Parts: sequence; structure tokens; C-alpha cells
Amino acid sequence: MSWLAFGAIASGFVLQRLLGGDQPPNKVLEIKSESLGTLQVLARDDAMMLFAPPYNSNEKRPVYEIVLQRLTSDSNTSSFSLYRSPQQQEAAEKFNAFQQRLPVFVSMVKECVDQADHTSLMSPFQLAIKQGHMEMVKTLLPLSKLEHLDINSNSVFHYAASTTKEIINLLTDKSTVNLNHLNSDGYTPLHVACVTDKPECVKALLLAGADVNLNAKNITKLHKSSTPTSVASFLRTNVSKLYTQDMKYGGTPLHWCSSRETLHALIMEGCDVNSTNFDGRTALHVMVARNRFECVVTLLAHDADIDVLDKEGNSALHIAIEKKLVPIVQCLVVFGCDINLKNKDGKTPRHMVGNDASGNKEDEILYILHSVGAKRCTESGSKCPPGCNAKGTYNGIPPEAPESVEQREHIENMLATTSRQMVGNFLGAAANGLMEKQPPPHRYGEELKGQSIMDALLGMFTTKVNADEVKKDTSSGSLANKAATPPSSPEQLPSPTSPIAAEVGDKPYGRGRLLCLDGGGIRGLVLVQMLLEIEKLSRTPIIHMFDWIAGTSTGGILALGLGCGKTMRQCMGLYLRMKEQCFVGSRPYASEYFETILKDNLGEFNVMTDIKHPKIMVTGVMADRKPVDLHLFRNYTSASDILGIVTSITNRRIPPPPPHEQLVWRAARATGAAPSYFRAFGRFLDGGLIANNPTLDAMTEIHEYNMALRSSGREAEAIPVSAVVSLGTGHIPVTELKDIDVFRPESIWDTAKLAYGISTIGNLLVDQATCSDGRVVDRARAWCSTIGIPYFRFNPQLSEDIAMDEKDDQKLINMLWHTKAYMHANRNKIIEMINFLK
Repeated sequence: MSWLAFGAIASGFVLQRLLGGDQPPNKVLEIKSESLGTLQVLARDDAMMLFAPPYNSNEKRPVYEIVLQRLTSDSNTSSFSLYRSPQQQEAAEKFNAFQQRLPVFVSMVKECVDQADHTSLMSPFQLAIKQGHMEMVKTLLPLSKLEHLDINSNSVFHYAASTTKEIINLLTDKSTVNLNHLNSDGYTPLHVACVTDKPECVKALLLAGADVNLNAKNITKLHKSSTPTSVASFLRTNVSKLYTQDMKYGGTPLHWCSSRETLHALIMEGCDVNSTNFDGRTALHVMVARNRFECVVTLLAHDADIDVLDKEGNSALHIAIEKKLVPIVQCLVVFGCDINLKNKDGKTPRHMVGNDASGNKEDEILYILHSVGAKRCTESGSKCPPGCNAKGTYNGIPPEAPESVEQREHIENMLATTSRQMVGNFLGAAANGLMEKQPPPHRYGEELKGQSIMDALLGMFTTKVNADEVKKDTSSGSLANKAATPPSSPEQLPSPTSPIAAEVGDKPYGRGRLLCLDGGGIRGLVLVQMLLEIEKLSRTPIIHMFDWIAGTSTGGILALGLGCGKTMRQCMGLYLRMKEQCFVGSRPYASEYFETILKDNLGEFNVMTDIKHPKIMVTGVMADRKPVDLHLFRNYTSASDILGIVTSITNRRIPPPPPHEQLVWRAARATGAAPSYFRAFGRFLDGGLIANNPTLDAMTEIHEYNMALRSSGREAEAIPVSAVVSLGTGHIPVTELKDIDVFRPESIWDTAKLAYGISTIGNLLVDQATCSDGRVVDRARAWCSTIGIPYFRFNPQLSEDIAMDEKDDQKLINMLWHTKAYMHANRNKIIEMINFLK
């Protein structure tokens, strides 16, 4: 019985599907078993029977039929008609022939199911898949080996990839062996589906778990991912969000995205942002070519390689310039692309837009490139257009300059010169051992507890240096002149082994270099961009250039990120991702997303003392009583704790946790609790309400800390401030204010003026309360000049007022380009600053 059952499947049904044409008498046909009920049975051999017409049949042309029935255990009620003839004798002879040969044939069929063609090594199952015979595939599926490979190492999935999604689903339901196998051409089944332009098959393979990070080996070796990744779980509900027209070019689902949300979700699923398609293009190339600005920003925020060249030798910047996409050019420049990179034709980006002024987008792009230092072509390129010719002078058309606050450049230069001279004198005195020793430490009694730190330290000042002796002993000026004279290029910067570093010494407790970071919400991107440019010129990580970092609000979060080991590029990506997740809905925004991001990036259980270098202070406002207090989150022991003094901060029922208990992410959340943007964090509000520019507060803190060390006998640890670098979050354009008067209205028009005036006054009060420029900077510069230390302030002029919760990528990228251009224009000043820091 078993051989007949198998014969029904293997010989009858298989032959039925393989043989074609009209219906010859020996074609195997599937029939309903109930249709045989009225027929006469002339002969029987197990499940095979010879049927004759019914007894009372009046058919002029009777049909005698050989039928093979299915097993009785099979729920299917169909049978197979093996042969049909109008002659009973002929049918009987055929029945006898089947009876003699069919069992032998069936016994051989089982062994031949996986018998491959001797030339191509294609199995019958692979042939059925290739021909797209669904019923045949269903029949052979339980009988065939799915792991079989043909002569070109093609699996069943390679054949199915160019057929239908139904066949793929049928196979993957059975097994996913060799789903990601590379054939001899270097293609996976997913690649085959892409090449044959079968988007539905591509989706089916992805849903089955195909690895999206495998590159076609014969296409490119520029990048190789070591992380197998399936995006099946995401695509089960989002498969319609892929741009199917791009699938034929290969790549990963990132190449086929058309929205920021889909792109971000796929990256979170593990898609490799640097995988290439058949043309050697990364997802960044494709997004630039498709002018998907938000997708470009998202990829770069996730560390996409910006300078990969495709098969034509073009980078993403070359493609953006070719298509004249100004915002994308700005974006690529901001993220640090190589602006002088040549393609296979030997063309630099500047060469591609170096024509005469025509008032079009090429002129804008030329100025964007020029403003950040794009080089002209060499002398040999005499036929180059004016914008890139070595002897040309045309640099494109700059954007309209916004109205800005008048600068006090003359006073600033005078104060800076005074500081440099005093630093030179100080270094000379230190080198010649002329600084007098400090008086012995003073012990405080209980009667001083509760006083301010400065009251407790009153009179504890260092002895002044004899100016005449310093002048006489440093008249040769060897060391002083070195300190006072800035280098003209990065190559002249002092190294850690230079005379200055050797003579002043890299003290174990630091050198007193202070970095101050203003608040400003999403404009913290300006801080990141400036720090990136400083790192680029100094060739030194920011964290190694400073001994103290003070930050407020967004600057405080950035300071903590640096302390936790984040690179500047990681910080930029964090800001660009954070705005999409935090600024959702209406103000005040939900704090949960903000806090989750802080935990993920700063560590959920890291405390302030886990940050060993540099010393960090982050401002916050304790608003649980009036008047409010400025609180500093520190990773070191405060001056009051060194002296054992109770201050207004610690004199509370529940004082703030000490540094060894203060969680880093909670400090970041507290300093970023901007009123109306986020809910207060317990008793803490944004530190920008008191110290949006933390420079003066940081210098005060350092001075108190040093005095406390000296008074407690720890003289060697007391290092005074040696240089101050203050970074702002951008000058907003000057705008005219009207109706600033508040008065008793006498008419309906006065009422409107009053309402507008109240609003204007309210904005002015907030603006002044959070002011980080103007007189605040003037006071810091004057203080530094008074004590003879260099002060550097960098704050770019913005073309528009950027809100603290701005989400528009185009506005933010334009802001960052202005910052990058500003830093390039001030590179000599930056080099001078680096000279004091290194």
C-alpha cells in the first residue's frame, strides 16, 4: 500500500505537472474521488483500479479509466487518472503493464527526487522553483533537501528570489537554511532579488530574516560588516515604507528608505550605515542623490562615513554639488567632509562650481566651500574657472549679513595684550623661582562655621611678586617672550615636550586651564562645532586641553558628556538625535525621553566622582526657597566641605547629595530643567536662570577652592587659573523693539499696546536674566586682564534667532555652517589660544 501511495504522489502527480499540451490518454489528471462512485470496477491491484462505465450507461463512446486512489488516511478526496481509453482490451493491457512496472518505478523515484542534473547540478526541486510551478513546489517540498546547492552554489532561495513571494514564504516556513548564503558570483538571495528587480521578493526575504548587512563580494570591498542583522521584526508592520524603485540597485533597507523615521528605526535594528550597493554607494550617497535632506542628517548623526567614494569616484559632496543641493552641501561641510577630495576625473568640489558670478546656486555653494577653506586648483590648472583658478579672485556670493551688536574690538585687543604681558612676567618669575612661599595654613575654629567661604578665607592671599626683580630677571625675555608671542600656524604650536611645557611643568594637579560653556538649548550644537574646530587645529582631544570645565544647561550636559568619554562627533550626533525624541508635542515637553537619553549616554549608575579628569562644575538653581541659590554639581570636594563650613546650600533639611553619591545623569537633568521647556527636576531649575554664562562663577569657585586647599595645608594642589576659554551659543541678530511701555490704557488701542508692551517687557526680563553676552563677557574679560591671565571668547554671529527647541534641520545646519565659517575666519586667534593651552 505504501508504494502505491507514494506512486500517487511521485509518479502520477509529478508527471501530471511536468507533461503539458492538451489531454492525451496517458496524461495524469487529478479527479474527485466521489465521481468514481457509479463506475464499475473491472480490475483492482491495491490502490490502482480499472473502471468501466456504469451498467446503464448509454454512451456511444465509453471510457475505460485506470485510476490511482490516495491513501484512506489522507484527508484529500482526490484521485489520479493514469490512463483513459475507449477500448476495454487496450485499457486492460495498460493496467497489466502498470501492475508490472509501477512498483519498480516508484521504488526508484524516491531515490531520484534529489538527483541533480549532471551538467548544472540543478535538482528537480530547484527546477520546479525556477519554473514557478507552485503545486509542484508544494509536492516536492517535504521530499527534497533544501540545503542542496547547484554548480554555481545557488541555493533554493537563490532560485526563489526571482520568482514570487508566495514561493519564498513557502520555503521559509519550512526552513531558512542558506537564506544568507553567497553563491559563486558573491550574491545572497537578497541580492538576486534586487538585481532581478523583484521588490516583493525582496520584502519577503527581509521578513524571513535575510541579513541586510552582507555586501555582494564582487561589487565592493570598501566596507565589510561583521554584524549579521535582520530587520524582519520592524518590516512586518513597516514594509510599505521602503522605496521599491531603488531595490534593483541593491544595498540594504537603508538605501531604500524615504523618511527619517524609517531610517532611524532601521539603524536601531542594526542596519549598517556604511554598507554599499551594487554601484558602490552607501545609503548616504543615495539620500543625497534623492535630495532627502532629513535622511542625510540622520545618517550623519549616526556616524555614517562621509567620504566614501562610489564606483565613479564620487563622494556624497560631489553628488550634492552636481545636483546643486545647497542645504545638503552645507550639511556635509558641517560634518567634516573632505572639501578638497578629487573624484576619478580629478575634479575637486570647488572646481565643479568655480565659474563666474551668475547669481545661481553654484555661487552660493562656492562661497560655502570658500568660507571653510576649500583650496583653489594648482598653478597647472590654468584652464580652471575663476572660482578655483590659482590666480583667480572670485569666491562666490556670500549670504546677506545680519545686523549685529557693535564690537569693542579695540578694548578687547588692549586687554588681551595686557594679559599676555602679565602671563609672560608670571612665567618668568616661576621659572626663576621668584614666587615667594605662601604663609602657613590657618586653622579655623567653630566660631567661623556658617560664614561664607570668602569670609572664612579673608586675608588668605598670596604674597605679591616684587615687580622690579621680576622685570630685571626676565629682561632677556626668553620664556616670557615665548609665552607672549603666539604662533602663526598650527605647526608652531608647543608640544607637551616643548620648553614652555617643560619649564612650567605638567603638574599632577593640572595647570589651571578653564573651559566655560554657555547655555542655550539646541544651540549647544554651536558649542560642539567650535570644539570640533579647536580639536582639528590642535590635534588634541578637548578633554586633554583643560583642567576645569564649567557648563550651564546645554553646556553642562556637554561638559558631562565629555567627562564620560564622549567624542565631539558623538556629542553632535547625540544633539541631533535628541531633538527628535525630546521636543515632541507641546511645551513643557515630556521629561521621560530626555531622561532616558541621558541615562543611555551618561550611564544610569555613574556618579560624579567616576569622572576623574578634568574637574567639572555644572550649574543648577535650587528653587525650593527664596532667595534661590546657585548650586554647582561637582566631581571634586567643594571648598566648603574642605573647610567644614555650612553654607546656604548645605544648610537644608535634605542637602544635595555629595559628589560620590550624585548621579551624573541627574546632574545633567537638573541643569537642563529650563522653565516652560521641561518640568522642574525636584527642587532644581535650569542653571541658566543665574549663570547662563558660567565664567565668573567658575573663576570664583576655583579661587575659593584654591584658598581652601592652601588654608588646609594642601598647597601643592592649589593651581590658579592660567587661561580662560569661554564659548557661547551664538549672537542672535539685532532686532528693533517697539511698545516697551507699560501704562494705564485709556482706549482700546492703548489696551492692545499695553498687551504688546507687557509681552515685550516679559521677553526682555527673561533675556536679561539668561544673558550670556554683553556686559557679562566684558566683566569676565576685565577680571582676567586684571589678574593677568589670557581670556578667549568665541561666539559666532547667527543669521537668525534660533529657538532653544528648534527642530528644523535646515535652520540648524545653516547655524552650524555659520559657526564653522566663523571659526575658520578666526583660526589665527584659535592658534594663539592653543599656544597658551598646550
